[in-house]
Amino acid sequence: MNISDIIKQAREGLGLTQEDLAEKLEVSRQAVSKWELGASVPSPENLALLEEVLGVEFPAPEAEAVPEEVVSAVPPKPPFWNWKRVVLLVLGVLAVSALFSAALFTALKAETNVDAPRRAEPYVTGIYFYDEDAAPLQTDLGDGWNRFTAGERVLVVVGFEDSPENSVNAVSLFLTPTGTETLDQRRQIAVQAAGEGRDFALFAWDIPAEGLQAHLEAVLECGGGIRVTRTLNVTAPPSFLETPEIPGILTLNAEEIGAFEGDTGYYLLEAYGAPFAEVEWTSSNPDVARVANNGYVFIEGPGEAVITATWEDQTAQCVFHVLASGEEVPPDYPPCIVTRVW
Repeated sequence: MNISDIIKQAREGLGLTQEDLAEKLEVSRQAVSKWELGASVPSPENLALLEEVLGVEFPAPEAEAVPEEVVSAVPPKPPFWNWKRVVLLVLGVLAVSALFSAALFTALKAETNVDAPRRAEPYVTGIYFYDEDAAPLQTDLGDGWNRFTAGERVLVVVGFEDSPENSVNAVSLFLTPTGTETLDQRRQIAVQAAGEGRDFALFAWDIPAEGLQAHLEAVLECGGGIRVTRTLNVTAPPSFLETPEIPGILTLNAEEIGAFEGDTGYYLLEAYGAPFAEVEWTSSNPDVARVANNGYVFIEGPGEAVITATWEDQTAQCVFHVLASGEEVPPDYPPCIVTRVW
C-alpha cells in the first residue's frame, strides 16, 4: 500500500476530515488533499507527524541493491561526531555568541544617543469567528477570502492591544459591498465600547439571507481621534443557491446568462460538487466578462464570453451574452438566472 492510501484510510478510520488532519499538522487542507491524491509526497518531518497523529507506520523507501563485492570493498564510514568536530562546533558557537553580544552592545549604545521609534498606536491582534454554540468556524478560503452561510448568526471576536501612548475606546464593525461605486454603501453593523482591562470585543453578526460579497472592517476607535483598521473579504452565497452538492460531479448553477454593457454589479456563479477553494475559474474573453477566483463575474463590454470552472479533470461552463448599451433585446435573449450583487 502506498503512502497516499495509508494516509486516507487512517484518517477516515479515525473519523477525521481533511481539515481536521491539516489543523493537527499545521498545514493547509490543500496539502492533505494532494497527499491523498498522490500529487505530492509529505516531507520527512510531516511523515513523522503523520505517523504520530494517525498511529501508522509508513514503509521505508527501498534501497538500491549493492553487489556484495562492492560492499566489502568500501571501508566503513567514520563516525560523524569526533573530537575535532566537537572542538570546531564549540569554537563556532563561541564566535557567533561574541559577534551577537558585540552587535547587541552597539545597538543598545546607539539607543542612548537617538530616540528609538516605539509603537504609538494600538493594533488588532486577530479576528475570529464562531457559531452560536461558540464552536470555531473554519471560514478561511485562502486569497484573503472567508466564506459564511447566508442567514446564519456568527459570533465575531476582535482581539486588540493598547499601546503605551494610546488606548482603544471602542471597536466597530463596518461592511462595504465589493466592486466599483460602492463606497457610499459602507455601513456600520456593530459597535462596542472597550472596557478598561479588556483586550477583545464580541459581536453577534447576522449574515443577510440574500447573501453578500463585501469587505468586513474591524476598526479600533482610539484616543486622539486615531483609527486602526483591519479588513477581511467575506462572501456568503444566497440561501436559494445552496443546493446539495453531488460528490465527484462538477456542475454550475447557470448555463446561459444575458447581461448588458455597463452593469456594475456581480453575477454569482456557484460550482457544485467540488470544494469551493479548489475550483479554478477562467474566462474566454476577459474584455467581455471577467471572472474572479470565487465565481463572481464582472461585465466589461459587449460580446460573448465562456466562463469555465475546472476541478481536477472536470469542467463546467456558462456562456455570457452581453448586449451593448441601447441595443434591442432579441426574443431569445437568455434570462439572468443567477443572483446579482450590487
